Amino acid sequence: MRSSRAARWMLGAFAATSVAACHHHASSDDTLPASTERIVHGVISVTGTSFSRQLMLNTGSTPLRLHPASSSDSAALTRLGGAEVSLHGVDDAGGGLRVTSFTAQRVSGKPVVDGWIRADGDRLYLETPGGRMPLGNPPSAFRQMIGARVWMDGPLDHGPNNYGVIIPH
Repeated sequence: MRSSRAARWMLGAFAATSVAACHHHASSDDTLPASTERIVHGVISVTGTSFSRQLMLNTGSTPLRLHPASSSDSAALTRLGGAEVSLHGVDDAGGGLRVTSFTAQRVSGKPVVDGWIRADGDRLYLETPGGRMPLGNPPSAFRQMIGARVWMDGPLDHGPNNYGVIIPH
């Protein structure tokens, strides 16, 4: 009887020390600080295949991996490959950036305006966060692209303009 009591005591002691050894106490280093949104500028690059695509931002130092908020944002950023952009986002634990919004800034070294094609009667406008910008001589394709998000370079009031589609209508 003594040996069974001793065996139960030893088994209980072993179990108690095993549980205590496996228990993890959180330290202050284990908690992540609250992330704040930041703005980053750089050039978009797209690597990989259509099945495994990575979006990167070349900031001039270490490339930053981008994690768009949605598949439509991913497609839009892919269309901006090679363009200089301004991104708003939050750093993630893996060293990347969770993108919350973005704006095209330069394409092929030229400044561009990023906005949505809108119509008011026969007039076309580019709607940007800064307001509506009238298009004096828009590309003829814009008549069928009302509602699309595009970038444009050149003088908007009289053209000629180059453009690229960011988000189709």
